[in-house]
Amino acid sequence: MTRLRKAAAVVAAAAAALVVAPMNANAAEYGCSGSLIDTYKVKSEVGNHLSTIRLYYNGSTGYNCAVNVKTAYYSQFKHEASITLMNEDWREDNNRPGYNIDEDGGKFQYYAGPVKVYGKNKCIYVVARTWYYDEVGIGSGSGHC
Repeated sequence: MTRLRKAAAVVAAAAAALVVAPMNANAAEYGCSGSLIDTYKVKSEVGNHLSTIRLYYNGSTGYNCAVNVKTAYYSQFKHEASITLMNEDWREDNNRPGYNIDEDGGKFQYYAGPVKVYGKNKCIYVVARTWYYDEVGIGSGSGHC
């Protein structure tokens, strides 16, 4: 391989890394703390992977944190995205924002969130939606107890 081809390959690899950077970022870059405990794909009805839910847990505080991070292609556009995180204590008549339910939504380019709820010794549920024009993706996860 010639030097020019090697240089071109290095530049192409660096450009590709920049495109996927939002997916590979660490928890602190999203405003969360703790360790990544799970991910869930947010797919549209036609199967396109629009975004990924990233769920974190901080054992020292007992809080879970989640973000809905758009995939590289869809992060080029500012469209609606949302994320809701709740623990098993949440009920409509027991709505305690930031303790047993937290939500974020709006027009975001890269991700919705962070959202945080208390999760020590509790089951956690997360739901996210991502829109791309008329295409809607929904992802969810539960059972982290």
